[in-house]
Amino acid sequence: MVYRLSMTTVWITMLIMLTGCWDMKSIQDINYATCLGFDYKDNEYTVYAQLLDFSTVAKTEPGKPIQPIPVWVGNAKGESIASAMNDLYHSSQLSIFYGHVNTIVLGENLLKKGLKEVHETLGRYYEFRYTPWMFGTQQPINKLFATIPFFNLSPLMSLIHQPKEIFKQHSIISPLNALKFTSDMREPEGTVLLPALSLDKGSWQAGEQPHSTFDVDGVFVFKNGTYMGKLQSNQVMGLRWMDPKTHRSPLFIHTDGELQASLSLERPEPKITPNITGNEVFYDMEVKLTGYISELIHPIPIQILEGKAARLVEAQIRQAYTRGLSMNADLFNLQHEFYRQKKPEWKRLRGKGEIKLSLESLKNVKVQVELIHSGDLKY
Repeated sequence: MVYRLSMTTVWITMLIMLTGCWDMKSIQDINYATCLGFDYKDNEYTVYAQLLDFSTVAKTEPGKPIQPIPVWVGNAKGESIASAMNDLYHSSQLSIFYGHVNTIVLGENLLKKGLKEVHETLGRYYEFRYTPWMFGTQQPINKLFATIPFFNLSPLMSLIHQPKEIFKQHSIISPLNALKFTSDMREPEGTVLLPALSLDKGSWQAGEQPHSTFDVDGVFVFKNGTYMGKLQSNQVMGLRWMDPKTHRSPLFIHTDGELQASLSLERPEPKITPNITGNEVFYDMEVKLTGYISELIHPIPIQILEGKAARLVEAQIRQAYTRGLSMNADLFNLQHEFYRQKKPEWKRLRGKGEIKLSLESLKNVKVQVELIHSGDLKY
C-alpha cells in the first residue's frame, strides 16, 4: 500500500513538472527581433525588422568571430502599422518574438505624419517594453539595420544598440529611451529632441574597403508632440552643457582663428531660473563645469583659459537657443521649467494666450569653468 502511494506521488509530481515545459521552444525555433523600424510613404506604412540568430551570437562570447554574424532584415507594407506587421509574418518562416527589441528607428516621413499610431500599436503588444533606444533617421532604415560593426562582432555591439557607451566618452547628443520619449511628448510646454541616426561612410576602412559606421548627426525636434524639423549636431553644440547626463565633452579654444588649447569638460551642473516681469517671462541660466586640459598648443595662464572656455560655452548655449527659435522650438525646455517651477503664474499667463519666447527672453547665461588638472595619467 505504501509502495503504491509512493509511486502515485512520484507520477503526479512528474506530470506537474512536465506541464511547466509543455510549450517550451528551443532558441532556434523563434525569430528574435532586435530592432524595429517604421516609416511612411505613398499612403502606406512600412515596418522593418532586424533579426539575429542568438545561438550564433552566444558562440562568439569567448572571442571575436572569424566570419561576420549574419543579420536578417525584413520589411512589409500596409495601410496601418498593425497590418504591415501582420504582413511581415507571412514570410518570416518562424514566429517573431519582440521581447528582445533593443532599438526603434523612425523615418522622417513618419515623424512628419505623426506618431499616434506607433504609440497605440506598440502599446497593444504585450511583448514590447518601454526600454528600447529611440532614433529618427533620414536614411533608408533597411541599410541601417544591415550595417555590421567592427571585427565581425555581433550587431548588438554597436552604437544603435548601445548608445550610452560612446556617449560616456564623447557626450554630444544624449541618448533617449522609449519611456522618456513617450512621457516627454505628453508634457505641457515640452520639447523633445530625438537623436538622428545616420551612416558615416567615409571615416573608417576595413583594409582598403570603406566601412560604414553609425553616427548621431543631430536631433529631430518636437514641440508639444508636433514635429518641427531637424537640426545638425554643429547647430546645437550648446545643448550638452545644460544636460546633467553629459559625461565628458571636448571644447576647442581658438585665438585669431588658430587652435590654442583642447579641453575636456565633464558633468555639468545646470540651473534654469524663470523670472516674471508683468506679463513677460525672462530666463537666467547657470552652469558649473569641471574639466582638464587635453592639449595645450600655446602657453596660457589657467585663469585666462578658464575665462575663454566659459565665454565659448555661453556662446554655444546662446547659439543653440537661437537655432531653436528659428523653428519656433524651445530646445532648453525653458517654458517647461516655468510650468514646473511656477505653475500658478504659468496658468495665469497661459490663460491670456500663448507664452512666446524671443531673443530677449534669455537674459543671463552664467558659466563657471574649473580646470582641475592638466590631464596627466587621466584615463
